[in-house]
Amino acid sequence: MEAGDREFRDPVEKEPVDVLRRFVDVFVSKGRLNQTLRIKHRGRRYRIFCSERKFFAYQINDHYGVSWGFPGWPVCIVTPDQIIDDSEMSVFSPTEPSVNDWLRCIADEDFEII
Repeated sequence: MEAGDREFRDPVEKEPVDVLRRFVDVFVSKGRLNQTLRIKHRGRRYRIFCSERKFFAYQINDHYGVSWGFPGWPVCIVTPDQIIDDSEMSVFSPTEPSVNDWLRCIADEDFEII
């Protein structure tokens, strides 16, 4: 593990602006800031995007029988003012990656571009 990678394995700060800054830094280092990516991670399809103003991960609906008006849903949103993390909204075991998981996933490129 390189010294630069270690910081992404540590828990991220809880202030939304600091968390967003870390996402921006990762996306800039990968040359992917302001680009929408369709990815596969943990067997699920997502659309992810990061700009200076927000990071979001949107799960793409794999149930093809569902109405076209319901193509997916946001599972993680980070803005300077808030963090919305689907993994913390469930009283059951979370099925979606947490904000920390997303940061590690992107930093480590632990996904497949589809």
